[in-house]
Amino acid sequence: MLTLILILLVSAPAVAAAQEVPELQINSQRYILIDAETGHVYAQKGARDEVAIASITKVFTAVQALEMASPDTLITTTEDDLFGPSHSLMGFGPGETYTLEDLIYGLMLPSGNDAAYAIARSLGQQPGDTPEEAVEHFMGLLNQRMLDMGLRNTFLITPSGWGVPGHHSSAWDVAAMMQHALQYPLIVEAISTVEYTTSNGLMHMRNNNRLLQTYDALLGGKTGYDLDSGWCLVEVAERDDRRMISVTLDGIAPDDWYDDNRVLLEYGLEQPRVSASWSGDVVQWQNPSIQQVARSAEPEVRVGRGNTLAVADSLPDTSADLVSAPGPSFDPVAAGSVVGASVVLIGLLVVRGTIAFLHWPLGRRGR
Repeated sequence: MLTLILILLVSAPAVAAAQEVPELQINSQRYILIDAETGHVYAQKGARDEVAIASITKVFTAVQALEMASPDTLITTTEDDLFGPSHSLMGFGPGETYTLEDLIYGLMLPSGNDAAYAIARSLGQQPGDTPEEAVEHFMGLLNQRMLDMGLRNTFLITPSGWGVPGHHSSAWDVAAMMQHALQYPLIVEAISTVEYTTSNGLMHMRNNNRLLQTYDALLGGKTGYDLDSGWCLVEVAERDDRRMISVTLDGIAPDDWYDDNRVLLEYGLEQPRVSASWSGDVVQWQNPSIQQVARSAEPEVRVGRGNTLAVADSLPDTSADLVSAPGPSFDPVAAGSVVGASVVLIGLLVVRGTIAFLHWPLGRRGR
């Protein structure tokens, strides 16, 4: 019944996909432009292609980190977190202690691969883990979050995104994840910050997102590059209570990839607000809390190191319960919705109680 109610709330007739807008002359091979509040897609090209996304991965890593620990959590770096000069770095040495907040800034401003591994190793650590196993555990939890959100075009192997075969996402999934990430005030603050000094005073860093200082409407974003992905960007702009998200993958350096995003964002901010007769695509994703509560109701959940959780077949299928970001007049079970999550929690606790009853001898009688 719960699933049926949610389907009725979010279902809509099949609509035509938003298409490439040739007059914008976007040079990136793949892109998407969406309304950050409603998920409506204004332009896209190859948006569902599964490709490398390089350091845009760090947006995903930041979200997972803040789900696991508070910003003031202390993390001490080790030799296992360090990389050579060919990598983008926060630049710390071994044995230095920073808050998680410091390392989030190290992720988002200089795009530090070292910060990504320090976070994943520290937060993913379980008793007896090697550093590699701790990182794998963190990535397993992150990939589970992607599945819980319904982001089926994403599988991430490293917390930094540095070129590894099989590490991929899509412009569509990146846009959805940025919608989700904007619910975390620390991430919003970090992507919009030009300079930052760590809480211990040891390090000063600057944001390498050049558009932040040349485009007045920009809230912030994240850069990415490696040989597999090409030049990648996700950017967020806002003006007059409108907020847009652009994603470009495999763009042209040194300037076109930034200009692609500026052009897309301006195009979106100039569009009229959508009406009830909208006939385009909508980026949709599921509140990950739904599946998390569902797993807590299941008596047998198997966890494999470095892999996603394997759940017994008796769990209710909520794959149809995908929702977009909250619309202007209606907010069903969107991420962050306390009311929606409470409804889901109550429904799933009923399921849990039923399961417990069936496992009790009296509940088995007559079967």
